[in-house]
Amino acid sequence: MTRIREQLRNQNLEDLLVTAIQQVGKPTFPDTQGVNDLNALNQIVKSWRSIHAPSFGNVQPNSGATLEGIADGSGLEPSNNQVIDVIAISCANGGGSAPIEFELRFGDLPIIGTAIPPSGTIKSSDFGAIFPMTLSKGNALKFVVTSGTSGDFSAKIAYNYRVS
Repeated sequence: MTRIREQLRNQNLEDLLVTAIQQVGKPTFPDTQGVNDLNALNQIVKSWRSIHAPSFGNVQPNSGATLEGIADGSGLEPSNNQVIDVIAISCANGGGSAPIEFELRFGDLPIIGTAIPPSGTIKSSDFGAIFPMTLSKGNALKFVVTSGTSGDFSAKIAYNYRVS
């Protein structure tokens, strides 16, 4: 067994991260043992591609979902090996007399700031041409109330998973 295969032997190809392949491939040198490691790495990459690459980047069939009841400070964050296309957002002000101002953020980076009228809603078309929004691990989509009663805020997100 080569050094590279030894380092990856407890991982299945479905859960194997590209970063793990890159990490074990970094210390490979063109010596006699290195040639065997390079051949092993090439076989591992080909095997990984056979599982992940045929439909890479396309929407996974039957993966559409809706996340409801999103409160202030919450949102949607993909896990390892997940890529999500957000296709629609709806936000509501469940209170009575005051508007709610909020920001839509990628992590802590505000991308849109807007307001919901008292007892009103806003929908995807009110955000402009930002859909679909693509998220991957480390890019959480969050809703942060900046003014008004945060307990009156709620949001919904419709999304699809992409093959990654």
